[in-house]
Amino acid sequence: MAASNWFRFQTLSSKMLALSLLPVVLFILFFGAYVLPTLHGSVMRAKEEGIRQVVDLGLTLLQEQEAQVQAGKRSLETAQARGKEIIENLRYDGTNYLWIQSPGPRIVGHGVRREWAGKATDGLGDPALVKLFRDLEKVALAPAGGFHEYQFAKPGTQGLFPKLSYVKTFAPWGWTVGTGVYVDDVDRQVRNTALIMLGGILLVSVLVFFLARTIARRMVRPLHLLVEGLRNSDLSRQIPVTVEDEIGEAAKAFNAYNGGMRKTVQDVAEFALRVASGSTELAASADQMSQAVAEIAKVSEDLKSAGERVSESMQGLGSNAAKVAMRTQEAETRSQDVVRETDRSAQAGQGTARGMSDIQEVTGQIVEAVTVIQDIARQTNLLSLNAAIEAAKAGAMGKGFAVVAEEVRKLAERSGTAAQEIEALILRTQQVVSGGVHSVDTTLASLEAIRERISGVATTITDIGGLSRQQADTGQEVAGMMAQTTDRLAQNASATHELASTVQEIAKTSEELARVAEGLRAVVQGFKL
Repeated sequence: MAASNWFRFQTLSSKMLALSLLPVVLFILFFGAYVLPTLHGSVMRAKEEGIRQVVDLGLTLLQEQEAQVQAGKRSLETAQARGKEIIENLRYDGTNYLWIQSPGPRIVGHGVRREWAGKATDGLGDPALVKLFRDLEKVALAPAGGFHEYQFAKPGTQGLFPKLSYVKTFAPWGWTVGTGVYVDDVDRQVRNTALIMLGGILLVSVLVFFLARTIARRMVRPLHLLVEGLRNSDLSRQIPVTVEDEIGEAAKAFNAYNGGMRKTVQDVAEFALRVASGSTELAASADQMSQAVAEIAKVSEDLKSAGERVSESMQGLGSNAAKVAMRTQEAETRSQDVVRETDRSAQAGQGTARGMSDIQEVTGQIVEAVTVIQDIARQTNLLSLNAAIEAAKAGAMGKGFAVVAEEVRKLAERSGTAAQEIEALILRTQQVVSGGVHSVDTTLASLEAIRERISGVATTITDIGGLSRQQADTGQEVAGMMAQTTDRLAQNASATHELASTVQEIAKTSEELARVAEGLRAVVQGFKL
């Protein structure tokens, strides 16, 4: 855990020191991964270039001998002997030498082992040497020659050391000229160079470390003051400005920020007080609005219910008015029929009155006839009496006539009686007819009055029908308007419920504002102004 915290660089000083040493570490890694291999390669290339130039020099010397042979100044044997001598005596870097070998392989000349001259490599008695010269012969077959690295004994030491050889064929004579150098000194040179560079890097690292620590202390001290002030919520603290660099500018900026923050906190404190007061007033207003909205909702519900009842009533009224209009239409038709029937009854009554008058006139004539019959009956009775008297006077001869006279008398009596009855009946009939005529006249007058009243009633019914139709239309319109009003009242009720919800939200918001204001006041009280 401690190691983990150490690698986290929790302090600014450790981070700055780590950042200052990071380039050094990266350079060391770069030096080990790239510079050292590159340096090693450069030294090896220098070695290769050096021994190649030495071999090229030997080949040039042999080429001069070949030129003399071509010029006829020397024989081939003399030239080859001279060339062999030159190569064997050639030295560089103190003790380094060249050798010559021919296909076979066979040693033509050797700068150190002169006794090998003219011997085949198989006769050297060392299988490693045999293999080495065979490998060198194969490498030399390349037109530009080639390099071969191997392990070889170093004079005056024990063991084998790495050695690099370069061989190239001199085509005119079929010789292969080669030389080699030990390359164990390459690693030594690279190691010495690396140690020198690492020493310089370490020295620079130490200087950078102390410089970074000094700078970090200058930066951290104001930051410590800043952190202490922030930890204690002390907005009255000012960081002393002792330098004019970026740290000084940061201190000035913090002091300016601290002053602005102090003013902001003061404004926030004042704002929190206003918010608390406003939230209290808002809560009171929200309560009043809630009560008002509740009353509005109740009134809206009552109006909606009343509107629905009125709408139903108006629909029923419209339906009833339509029925009344239909019934008044029927009544109007019937009243017109009654007027026509009354007219016909009046006409019939007038005919009856005329008939009654005719009956009265006829009965008068009948009375006159009855009177005549009564007179005839009286006269006949008198005649029968006279005839009876005469028959009595006539005796037996007049007996039959007396019987007839008696029958005539009886008939005259019955005729008189019947005439009296008829007269009485006619008198009653005349009375009845007179009453009937009076009744008919009264009836005609009543029928006329009834006709006029029925005509007035028909006119009134017609007016009532029109008014009923208008009332039905008006009722339908009023019902539609009441339906719209009911819908609007329903919408108003819904809006009222939404308004009530909004008022509740406002009340909650005011409570939340009060809590926020109280929280702001608590936060502001935590600052030292």
